[in-house]
Amino acid sequence: MGADGRRAGLAGLVFPALLLAGCTDGGPEEAIRSYEVDLVAAEDGSLQVEETIAYDFADSERHGIERLIPERAPYEQTRDRLYPISDVTVQSPTGAPADTEVTSEDGVLTVRVGDEDTEVTGRHTYVLSYRVDGVADPGDDGDRLAWNAVGTGWDVPIDEVDVQLSAPAGPVGGDCAVGADDSRTACPVDRTASGDLRAQATGLAPGEGVTVSGTYPAGTFAGAEPVLEETFSPAQAFRATPTTAGLAVGALLALVVPALLRARRGRPARAPGPGAPQLTPPHDARPAELGTVLDGRAQRHEVIATLLDLAVRGQLRIEETDPDDPDDAEQGDGGQDDDGPDDDGVPSDWRLVRTPADPRGLRPYERQLLDDVFADGAVVRLSDLQSRFTAVESRACAAMYQDVVERGWFRADPAAVRRRWYVLGAGVLVAGVVLTVVLAATSTWALAGSGVVLAGLVLLGLAGRMPQRTPEGAEVHERAAAFRDHLAASDAPWVADLEQLAGPARTDLRLRHLPHAVALGVAEEWTARAQAAGPGTTPTWYRPADGAGHVAVWPALLAFSSPQNPALSPPASAGSGTGATYVGGAAGGGGGGSW
Repeated sequence: MGADGRRAGLAGLVFPALLLAGCTDGGPEEAIRSYEVDLVAAEDGSLQVEETIAYDFADSERHGIERLIPERAPYEQTRDRLYPISDVTVQSPTGAPADTEVTSEDGVLTVRVGDEDTEVTGRHTYVLSYRVDGVADPGDDGDRLAWNAVGTGWDVPIDEVDVQLSAPAGPVGGDCAVGADDSRTACPVDRTASGDLRAQATGLAPGEGVTVSGTYPAGTFAGAEPVLEETFSPAQAFRATPTTAGLAVGALLALVVPALLRARRGRPARAPGPGAPQLTPPHDARPAELGTVLDGRAQRHEVIATLLDLAVRGQLRIEETDPDDPDDAEQGDGGQDDDGPDDDGVPSDWRLVRTPADPRGLRPYERQLLDDVFADGAVVRLSDLQSRFTAVESRACAAMYQDVVERGWFRADPAAVRRRWYVLGAGVLVAGVVLTVVLAATSTWALAGSGVVLAGLVLLGLAGRMPQRTPEGAEVHERAAAFRDHLAASDAPWVADLEQLAGPARTDLRLRHLPHAVALGVAEEWTARAQAAGPGTTPTWYRPADGAGHVAVWPALLAFSSPQNPALSPPASAGSGTGATYVGGAAGGGGGGSW
């Protein structure tokens, strides 16, 4: 579709929006209704850019638009990369004043379009054309060309974006990212019949942009070279002398040694020689408690292990979804495809059913997790938790930290301790950076400040080791590690203590200890070992899609237990390529507005 056809199609979408905007109390506001970018790359790595901007001034009286385009970006410590811009022309097919003033200052090219004696309102179209040198990046594994087609510097919303990129050869891959700076949210990328890349996006808020990139066969841009410029070298400022080196080492030791001693005190003491085997969970601890005391962190796999443990103890039931069941189809796909179990017997989704079991005996974090998961009813599809599972996980982990403190295994909340040390380390790092910059700008003593910078980095690295276990916590840690080793061992004996398990917990020990294996990070080893022992009876708390009985539920249980369970993970964004593209991660961009 040509530019005129695209603008005609957009007009049918934009006109109703303008009518609705006119009904608001505040009146219509400025916006870009369509932003079309045609990019033509040459063999020398230069880029011919044409931007067609349909700018709606609404009722505001303005002279025209202003376009800001970066010409410089940091490249190395002593060099910047330049993107020289030339041949700037501007036209207005709608008859708006197109007088153009081009200025360059501080690495930004400013193109001001309009007449200071004439004001315009409503919608007008501007066509900006310019050439940029040194954009492509040749490489042995393929040449790459990336461009910030829409920069994040626009202070108005943009309704529609359409970018087309052509090159001397057809692309082997393409990426598009949309959003604020550093966003990796993908936008659709298609390859046209003529071999060009075309990317589209809609509904950009102020401060959001679009970056496109294409990968081409090696040699496509054989004549391309980056344009580099030398900048200030700090070599003299960091000149090493006995005084500056001594100050750097002294600052490092003074700040780091106390932290190292504290971190050493926080490590659990290990008894000499091999430890006694641990064939059952120590201290009758729940899986999440063992996982948290083992590494001082409550994470997603502890939350999933708690769900499994609650199922084993009869508080909920896990059911595989059946794509042939209309009740499953009516619940929505939650971002996943209802294609049923795959070739390995692994379903794409599960349903959680809360049972009327007696909740007495539940830990506070278990009760909270149940209430959060089943906040909308006694039956919930796992993929329906996707949008709010991060919040559910965060609350459950906070309650787990409180639990291990109340049980006397940690002296204080491990997460809070880590946060305090991260803040301290970040503060020392920032202070060191500021001190180093000041010294580099005013003297040759900058090396002394680098000792403070290094101390800040060391403190950040030690923050994760700062939570301190109590003597009882150290004992539980040692026994939890031994139990983990037992679960992971390929030749460990099965423990036949089924008679000690009552009620819904009385089941195949392979299933009974699966939650512990998940929480302790050895789920794959445990399931491989359990699967090798042969099929067991399907537990009452797990319902396969094809019915109960002697079935191989292990692949499905392992998939359910994984922290990367696709039913809880956001769906893959549209687009193709490597996914390495992110907003602002290329040449071009900038922004603009009206004046």
